[in-house]
Amino acid sequence: MLELFDTHPGCQVQESEYKRLLGYPRRKVLEGRAREIADATRRWYAEHGRPWIYARQAEAFELAGEEIKINGAAFSPPPLLAQFNTAQVHTALLLAVSAGPQCEEKARALWQEGKPDEYFFMEMFGSAVVEHLVTVANGRICAWADQQGLAALPHYSPGYSGWNVSDQPQLWDLIRRVSGRDFPGELDVMDTGMLRPKKSLLAVIGLTRHLDRARSFAKLVPCENCSWPRCQYRRAPYRQAPPQIEAARPKHNVPYDQTM
Repeated sequence: MLELFDTHPGCQVQESEYKRLLGYPRRKVLEGRAREIADATRRWYAEHGRPWIYARQAEAFELAGEEIKINGAAFSPPPLLAQFNTAQVHTALLLAVSAGPQCEEKARALWQEGKPDEYFFMEMFGSAVVEHLVTVANGRICAWADQQGLAALPHYSPGYSGWNVSDQPQLWDLIRRVSGRDFPGELDVMDTGMLRPKKSLLAVIGLTRHLDRARSFAKLVPCENCSWPRCQYRRAPYRQAPPQIEAARPKHNVPYDQTM
């Protein structure tokens, strides 16, 4: 049974992913003030950020009609049900990652100081850290699954298309219950289903023994949503990570060359 707990996963966010979240074209090179703010943001988070990853295989799993039952908790998002039934999933992993509260606290302080550009870069870096943590976790899970003769499906989270964010509290309760451990930082779910710290993510990952079925359906291959470079388990080219439900961008000028 897999259990992954890492309180020092590192945060080597790829430049390309950071630029994507900032809204820059792929080939744009950050220069001038934008480069200065981006580098300062990285340095600040490297010193003050406290990211962590937790994943654990469910002890009990059942596909029961229109429900997915994980350790007694029932979920029924249609896209996840369709994915699990198509791949004939036989067990699942529960995943939680967080960039910690430090990033959003710093971003809030920057906004209050009248520094909207620095605020925006810090906000987007926090989102990039979450995507990076998910990528790191997926890489380790894929490596473990390959050794077990299994295939890991793409992660899916409350708030993604077809899965109501209101399931977030139940999923977090389930993760805490199966973990039986203290996490390195507080993570709460508000009544709206939003996470606090908001730079966090909860997800479910299906595992199947039927590698042929996973490989036959493009949507069952997690590689298109995984930006991990040099992955020896890659089966499809990376396209783009799914959006996070908290990644709403403020409307203000971003410091870059408008003629790019």
